[in-house]
Amino acid sequence: MIHGASFAAAGVRPTPLANRHPAFALAALVLGIVGAVALPAPWVLAQFPLIAAVLAWTGLGPRRQLAALRPWLPVAVLVIGVHTLTTVSAAPLGRPSWEGVLAGCLALARVALSVGWLGLFLRVMSLDDLVSGLGWWLRPLARLGLPVDDLGLVLAVALGTAPVVLGEGRRILAVTRIRRAGPGATQSGRWSRYRRDLMDRARVVVPLLETLIRRGEALSLSLRHRRPRALDLGPMPLGSTLVLVVWAAALCWLTIPVLR
Repeated sequence: MIHGASFAAAGVRPTPLANRHPAFALAALVLGIVGAVALPAPWVLAQFPLIAAVLAWTGLGPRRQLAALRPWLPVAVLVIGVHTLTTVSAAPLGRPSWEGVLAGCLALARVALSVGWLGLFLRVMSLDDLVSGLGWWLRPLARLGLPVDDLGLVLAVALGTAPVVLGEGRRILAVTRIRRAGPGATQSGRWSRYRRDLMDRARVVVPLLETLIRRGEALSLSLRHRRPRALDLGPMPLGSTLVLVVWAAALCWLTIPVLR
């Protein structure tokens, strides 16, 4: 049986980023996403080469980055089309305008940059780091009686299932394509291949749901009497704290004109 992990994404190259304090990495992720959403357009566009270069440093090259964005091309066209027809500050509703096209491109850029920050965090930090970092920031809430200890279990179930489902879907899709290929396989046009690939992706849904159901039945048994706890990380290094303070101050200074 071909294991789903055989069809995982690109491997992670060891970098010094993985040695950062988990609380610092989590705060950097939040500040990066806030900046992608709130900063003016020039600052958003200026971050793309930086994120692309750092992702390539971790082992996710430019080709894999473009391949990861390719399935979202229809959604991108839809977003640009909606903004083109609904940007009423440039033209009446339903009438296309170049300002609407630019607004749609900027919206896509903000979403892509946010996904880039999230992808970078997931490549350099593990699930244990995420649980520990979030627990570090939520320590004051534990004194108020909130069940912070259950946070590790919730994140382990929610985020740990996604890679398994993705790998299983890739495995089923690969098996389907392998079975179709053979000595009697015939060449087809581009449109026929696109329609065939679309139908293959649709057929993956049923066995994938079956896998999720079987995993859900066994999950309650495997997690019984288990409760992942956040590790005691200790204080954040002074240098990391200063970086976060300066980053947050610069973000506030740059976004205040936008908010006004």
